[in-house]
Amino acid sequence: MPLFEVESGSLKVLRHVTGGAELYEREIEDLVWSDLEAMTGEPLFPVARQPTLAGGGRPDVVALDKVGRVVVIEIKRDVDRTQLAQTLEYAGWARTTSLDELAAMYHRGHESFFLDWQEYTESSAPVLVSRFPRLILLARDFQQRTRAALDFLRENGLPVVVVPVIIYQHADGRRFVDVESDYEPPAASSGDAGAAERPTGRNEVLYRGRRVQLSDLLEADLLRPGEALEFPRPRLGQLFRGIVLASGSIEVDGATYSSPSSAAVAAAEVGSFDGWHAWRVPRLDGATLNELRIKFLASAQDTQESLA
Repeated sequence: MPLFEVESGSLKVLRHVTGGAELYEREIEDLVWSDLEAMTGEPLFPVARQPTLAGGGRPDVVALDKVGRVVVIEIKRDVDRTQLAQTLEYAGWARTTSLDELAAMYHRGHESFFLDWQEYTESSAPVLVSRFPRLILLARDFQQRTRAALDFLRENGLPVVVVPVIIYQHADGRRFVDVESDYEPPAASSGDAGAAERPTGRNEVLYRGRRVQLSDLLEADLLRPGEALEFPRPRLGQLFRGIVLASGSIEVDGATYSSPSSAAVAAAEVGSFDGWHAWRVPRLDGATLNELRIKFLASAQDTQESLA
């Protein structure tokens, strides 16, 4: 089915952009690096873009999650077996890397890494790197045999998230990016001895196979268009303000940001920040966006159970 835009009461077909692999990968990589949360569905800590690894290879994006797992993000127009093997090699590197190695490739400089990392994890001492890395593959398409191989790896506990991403273009030149719900791995079986040991880190805020968005909170009337937000940093004597827009974006100082984390990073001028925990709603006695997200998920689960 084609993708349409409704314009003046009529449907306008959006053209599927079929540019070369290099153009697709560069454009999507730019978008991923500019807003990790919007493209991957979670507020990751960005470490480096296209770093050269000591043993060879250059992953597209290297990041960390809050529990210290290295997240390797690869962008490919079409994923085949060769590219999958390359990505698995990056996972092997991520399994043995250290904070010092990551600090050396940090995009804001080695000196800033540990302070930024502690601020992101809200810890007094640097959280150490976990030996269970994660892979996120963003691609337009996956060869059938490659998808079968991915299914096998995921069924056996490899934490891989597959996100189909397609670019469309309007006749007037406007471009649209369709980031589909990530292709979640099957749940680990009770006989998987390593399942309890491996941290998961993603499924706790999933709704209908995707991460909860501010638009969901608006639709559920947990937030209002024009809602005032505050991001306090009492230890530094700072208070930042934002506004929730009807589109589900956040406006800070006249600029619009597509995710809570990108808005928090821009406001505080830091390397990374989990905006869901940073932004608070004064109207609701300072409840965080994360608390509203939890309330939304609980309500959605209650509704689902009542219909079952």
